[in-house]
Amino acid sequence: MLERIGLGRSRFTVPGLSLDGKGQVTGRQMIVRFTALDRLVSFLRLWSRDQSLDDVQPDLRILHARVAGGARDALVKVGLASGPIGDSMARAARLAGGQCFTGTGQHFVQFRDQRAPLGYDVAALQGVPPGVDFVIYGGEQTWAYAVEGEIALDRFLLQLDLQRDHGASLMPAAETVFLTVRRGLGPLVIEYLHRARAQHPAFQVSAAVCEASGEGTFRREPTFWILRLTAVPARLLGLLSRTPGLTLFVPVSENVAIAAGYRHPIHLGACRQAFPPERLFLFSPAPRGVTVVDPAPVWSSISELTRLGGKVLTASEMPPANRTRPVDAAALVVPLRLEAAPVPTARASATLVPWSQVPWLRTLCYALPASALRGYRLAILARGVLVMAPDVLVGLPFGLLMYAPGPALLAPLGYEIRPRVSPIELAASAGATAGAVVVFAGPDESPFRIPAESIESLQARALADARLPQLPVESSVALGGWSPPDAIEIENQPLGPMPLWSLRR
Repeated sequence: MLERIGLGRSRFTVPGLSLDGKGQVTGRQMIVRFTALDRLVSFLRLWSRDQSLDDVQPDLRILHARVAGGARDALVKVGLASGPIGDSMARAARLAGGQCFTGTGQHFVQFRDQRAPLGYDVAALQGVPPGVDFVIYGGEQTWAYAVEGEIALDRFLLQLDLQRDHGASLMPAAETVFLTVRRGLGPLVIEYLHRARAQHPAFQVSAAVCEASGEGTFRREPTFWILRLTAVPARLLGLLSRTPGLTLFVPVSENVAIAAGYRHPIHLGACRQAFPPERLFLFSPAPRGVTVVDPAPVWSSISELTRLGGKVLTASEMPPANRTRPVDAAALVVPLRLEAAPVPTARASATLVPWSQVPWLRTLCYALPASALRGYRLAILARGVLVMAPDVLVGLPFGLLMYAPGPALLAPLGYEIRPRVSPIELAASAGATAGAVVVFAGPDESPFRIPAESIESLQARALADARLPQLPVESSVALGGWSPPDAIEIENQPLGPMPLWSLRR
């Protein structure tokens, strides 16, 4: 039988329960119970919208459990690191039609709700019979569950079918998209896109071939081309999304993309740890399912895959050597410049904070979300602090905002590097390899390189407090040597029928 927790209670029957800073009862673990699998999917979608599932991995477990003589239920069991995580789970579970319980080990009691804002406890624990993994105490019933199976989160995500996103436009707003092309159409599509680059200089295309991978004895997946398109014109997006044999994918993270016009039942951007970075995951609608490219493709510019001229000349057709004139190689060198972009559509991924604004950065470290504090990197320079995000910079709207025109390259928003050479070749020529970053700080400044050993995580820098290793050791005292403070006496004096009569304006 459940008991509501009142103020001042410090002892509990259910093991593992304790009081948090608000006086509410919380256990070290939490279980969410669902009677149907579709409700579990709805819960994960609602919860991943507000909470990154990476913060609760690898403690998150999806279980199939059964009560003796009853139906099989779906359970989600996680380690409860903080109270806000439990509150967000409870809100999502109530919307999805589930029930929340907290505790530790084999005993779990119903999570707090409006009827018991501080939580619940039980009058007496129920014995755990053999074959039962844990007991859940609810308001109307007690369940003794035996776990029958467990499914990993990454496998669970791969098994769900995509849903048609009727409210979304077929024209994705992402800066970079992926395009899969059947093997026979690959050369024709590459030639077409290469010609389109002449009319749209900011349009960049790189390609890779995904070889066939055998599954079983008779089944064999076809080989296909995969293209990575950056700054795609709207006209081309419409054409590529409607052409048979081509499938357009919109990335939700660095190595996960979903077919345009569809959505996954769960927000995959909150489940990055479920997808290894050395693989590329392409989610297609049923019946095709998920295509896993292992290892991740190595991209090559389509300029290296296309024929630039007419027929190939033979040795007899080559012009004589005396018709050419020796030219100094340095005369062909074109200096790189930063110029205003005609259509600035890039999104900020870094900011160069001057030293005058570094106190703002220190203050915002208390307000940044956990994913930003753990994922951002920084480099301390003479001109300021460079903060870099893995994808899109969030929470730092000051400093010199910059974007990534290429791998390990940074340039200010609203500018582009000219001439428009291949970003991959530019990064290799500038030395942006092995973790180093090359920064183009402005049109009137020379670019500079930041070596990999000068880049560290924002989380490590925030914890570099010299006082932490020097914390004093507080000595313990015997309980008998402590005496409670003197009792406080409160005396009420009569005020009369008109206590405010003597006050004047």
